[in-house]
Amino acid sequence: MSELSSHMDHVYIDKELSANLDSTCAFEGPEKLLEIWFYPNEESIPNGGKGLRSISVEDWCSMLKLVNCEVLSIKKTKKIDAFLLSESSMFVFDHKLTLKTCGTTTTLSCLEKLFDIVKVQLSWDLLDPELKKFRPYKVFYSRRCFMFPANQRSIHKSWSNEVACLNKFFCCGVSYLIGRIDQNNHWNLYVTETNKGLETFDSSSEMDETLEILMTGLDHNKAQQFVYSRNSTTEPADQENNGTNPTGHLMGLATNKSTQLNQIYDNITGVSCAEDAFAFTPCGYSSNMVVDEKYYYTLHVTPEKGWSYASFESNVPVESLSGGKMNHYDVLKQVLEVFEPAEFSITLLAKRPLSKDLLKLTSLFDNVAAYHKCDKIIHELDDYQSIYLRYRQAI
Repeated sequence: MSELSSHMDHVYIDKELSANLDSTCAFEGPEKLLEIWFYPNEESIPNGGKGLRSISVEDWCSMLKLVNCEVLSIKKTKKIDAFLLSESSMFVFDHKLTLKTCGTTTTLSCLEKLFDIVKVQLSWDLLDPELKKFRPYKVFYSRRCFMFPANQRSIHKSWSNEVACLNKFFCCGVSYLIGRIDQNNHWNLYVTETNKGLETFDSSSEMDETLEILMTGLDHNKAQQFVYSRNSTTEPADQENNGTNPTGHLMGLATNKSTQLNQIYDNITGVSCAEDAFAFTPCGYSSNMVVDEKYYYTLHVTPEKGWSYASFESNVPVESLSGGKMNHYDVLKQVLEVFEPAEFSITLLAKRPLSKDLLKLTSLFDNVAAYHKCDKIIHELDDYQSIYLRYRQAI
């Protein structure tokens, strides 16, 4: 990639929160991932009107309070507003939103507020008049099973309660429990039927893919890369940021560099990459990277022994963007090298026919060095496909 714009000024930063945030009690790493496509693309927004990115920071902050998380900083590109949160991340496009939160956040508590905001500010009325439920273009909600489910709040204590909430709010949803139900490492997925009535043209050929790598039992030495103190050095980054970024951001950017997590897609040349990162004290790490102005990848790390966890999520179409020089397997190898987890799972959601190319990709995952493949499950989900694989270190 071209030179990282890691020191591009934040358009928003909460200096007081960034300076005082402490991760001592933040031990539930697995995130709740909510993705709402209000419309299929920017061109489908009614009357060429304003999109989600026109909503004010104040309104986003008020919505996120219902989730029990706060905004640390925001970086903007031409296509994405990337929010670094006290508990993970949010990515706002004009036509869709991705909200990923860890800990004991109450992600689904924001739904009513979110749809109120888009109705008032954008005049988007997506309520089905007959069913009295909302019917946006597409909704995904997913999460790995929790390590400490009893500590979750409200409806998030059980998957069945979360599904009941989603079904009360959205039309035409289906839920899946993917993996071994008798083990504490399966993956839960909820997805709605695509509302093709919102398409202004045939979008069946449009590509969309999301890769997640969810890792537990991080190697102890690797995990120590994400343990910090406020006295940690931050190299010359203080000067490069002109003193505008608090220590947590500076240490986060230093971690990006030392771990090379900002170079996951380094074989893709000629595209930009804007990065934002935060190092929590005494431990923990979050980062957002925006590639080519319109794609993202994000990492979140909880390194504590006994419940260590790291996640990697990306919607970068790596094969097409790299001209065939990289694929998701190359990405996986780089991520595993940083963390060396005892166990991990891969999920790939792709909007495209279950073609030979996709099957070829899954066959690459059949043999991951130093790991034994435990599960490989493929689902067809309306116009998407879901691929789930789980591994543990070979003995």
